[in-house]
This record gives sequence, C-alpha cells and structure tokens, in this order.
Amino acid sequence: MAEITAHLSLPLPSPANTLAVDVLRIREAFTALDAKIAALDTLLSSDDVTLDSVQELVAAIKASQTEMGAVTAQVAAQLAVQDAQVAAQLTAQDAQVAAQLADLSALVYAGL
Repeated sequence: MAEITAHLSLPLPSPANTLAVDVLRIREAFTALDAKIAALDTLLSSDDVTLDSVQELVAAIKASQTEMGAVTAQVAAQLAVQDAQVAAQLTAQDAQVAAQLADLSALVYAGL
C-alpha cells in the first residue's frame, strides 16, 4: 500500500506493508528529508547580501504597487475632470450649432 505525506510526498510506513517494504520506504523518506535539509542549510549559509537584495526587491515591488495605485487614482481624477470639460464644450457647441441652424432655417423660410 502506497501512503505518502501531504506536503513533501514522502513515503510513509503502513501496517499493511511488510517490514522489508517499509524499511525501504523509510530509507527513501530519510534520504529525501536529508536533501531538503541540505538545501535549507545551503540557503541559510548563503550570502546575506543576496537574501537582503531579495527582501529589498520585495519591498520595492510593494512600494511600487502603492505608488502605482496613487498614480492610477490621480489619472482617473484628471480624466474625470477632462471628461466633464469636454462634455461642457460639446454641449456649448451643440447649442451654438442649434442656434445657427435656427437662424439659417429662418432665412430659408423667409426666402433669402
């Protein structure tokens, strides 16, 4: 019966297995754990500058996300103002065109 751990998928001994089978599974699990611990030891003994650089990058990305949010809000506010200004200009131009059309229509009906 093949049973494994949830996170690392390490082989687990099982009451249904023979001792000969489980000894091999336990050896496999210990070997995998040893490799994982060796990788962690390598990481922990690595140059702190590298780890600091990674942390600085994470901090910079988070700060950039905050700044981008603020810039996006400013752009949205400016676009809203410009949209209102353009709408007002178009409304004024529509009124002017309507007045000119009314004047021209009056001249056409007057026969001029």
